[in-house]
Amino acid sequence: MAPSEDVAVVDEELIQQALHEGQEGGAPLSVMVSEATSLRLSFKTIKSIANLSGFEKLTTLCLDNNVIDKIANIGHLVNLKWLDLSFNNISVIEGLENLTQLMDISLYNNKISEIQGLDACKDLQCLSIGNNDVKSLDICHYLRKFKKLHLVNLEGNPVCDETEYKMQLLAFLPSIKYMDYALIQPSDVANAREQYQDELQEAEENEAVEAEKAKRDAAAAELTTTLEKANLSVIQTIFDDFFKEDSEHHKLQHLPTINEHVDTLRNSIDQLSEGLKITGLQLQESKDLEITKFEDALNKLRGQAAATSVKLIEDFNMEKKRVLNTIEMDGGPPQNATPLLAKLDALYDKLMDLEMQQVQQFEELQDQFYEVYGNLKAQCGDLTTAYFKNLQEAEENYYSNVTGLANELLEKAGKEDLPEGLPEEAKNLLVDRDALLASISASHDVHVTKGFNAESQMEEKEKNRFKEIIDNYTEDSSKRNRSRIMEMFQFVKASKEEIENILEEDAVEEDEYDDL
Repeated sequence: MAPSEDVAVVDEELIQQALHEGQEGGAPLSVMVSEATSLRLSFKTIKSIANLSGFEKLTTLCLDNNVIDKIANIGHLVNLKWLDLSFNNISVIEGLENLTQLMDISLYNNKISEIQGLDACKDLQCLSIGNNDVKSLDICHYLRKFKKLHLVNLEGNPVCDETEYKMQLLAFLPSIKYMDYALIQPSDVANAREQYQDELQEAEENEAVEAEKAKRDAAAAELTTTLEKANLSVIQTIFDDFFKEDSEHHKLQHLPTINEHVDTLRNSIDQLSEGLKITGLQLQESKDLEITKFEDALNKLRGQAAATSVKLIEDFNMEKKRVLNTIEMDGGPPQNATPLLAKLDALYDKLMDLEMQQVQQFEELQDQFYEVYGNLKAQCGDLTTAYFKNLQEAEENYYSNVTGLANELLEKAGKEDLPEGLPEEAKNLLVDRDALLASISASHDVHVTKGFNAESQMEEKEKNRFKEIIDNYTEDSSKRNRSRIMEMFQFVKASKEEIENILEEDAVEEDEYDDL
């Protein structure tokens, strides 16, 4: 490693030198950075990766033969395909989570003992990690996930001394073509896979299980997103929420057959939630459709108004150009420009009328949209109210059933007729009738409160979303209206100044002539 005083920093000067190498002329550095697809900073004694902001188009980055000890500050280079970090002091593969397009990475001659941190690099094709400190053959299972990986160099690692190193690598890497600088023969791959066919079969079965789990997780995540958008996420957690903070249930669960009543409650909630989901998602589709229809109508309205405005302005500009040409080119009298001022004022009035008409039409469209969307919102509210009313009934039934179970057990306890093998915890609950019934009542109160809070949260969220939609459209319309009026004002002002300047020049010439 170079002495500390010789360690370089990635600064503007270093970047400028690298970008100008082999190029004539000199574009501004900011332009070169933003357009660069390749950057080579090899043999610069760089200690830390830094100051690479702006290189968003970079596909190739060479930082080999430096003294870098940590992969950092390159996560924004999302278009990177080739990364060379060979001959450095790196001990951990990290910082590559965003580099999903990376295809070729060289970490040759570093201090790496474990191959990891490459999970996001699904398109990885070439991995050079020779002359490091990798010891375990577990790398075969890790590298197997990279289905496009056809070149691997591990030469110079302790793992290469393992007897089964080559055969395992050939067996487990499905696309391997080159290993440790050598072209792989298909017969070697076939022999290796035959030798490890049991292990491969197990690996494939595990991968199938993982793939199915990933598929389920993706579907669950998609459903969660869909339900959240429709303000229905409560149905995924409401049953668990009932019991999550119900400390009394932890005691009551020892009562015999209580789980049957819990399952009955779960089934009731599941049925109610499924009904809410089906109808709620249908209403969300209707909401989305109304938003699309409103925005389409709005864009059409604005497009027609814009086209009319552009035509009016173009007509005036053509007339202005014609008049000014007769004055400047044909020697016509400057007073011919005077009528343009009146036409300009008339144009401004037309443009303002058009803008006010558009604002009025927007408000009419908006009112229609709010009425239809508001009706859908009201339907969602009715649906929510009915859901939680039925949920409350299901909870009341559960409360009644558990209370009935407790009374039945208390009666049997009084007659010393309790079932054999009753858990000690259940017997303790049946010692004090009032305490047991109070515990059941407290558990019921928790469930009722959870349901009430969930309903309030849904209603509040629905109200806030509706308000957000209204506010966003209103604010957008107001900003656009102010911007349009300012554009019209600036146009009229500039045109009027141009015309008045011609008239003033003519007036000055007449005064000078009179003075003569």
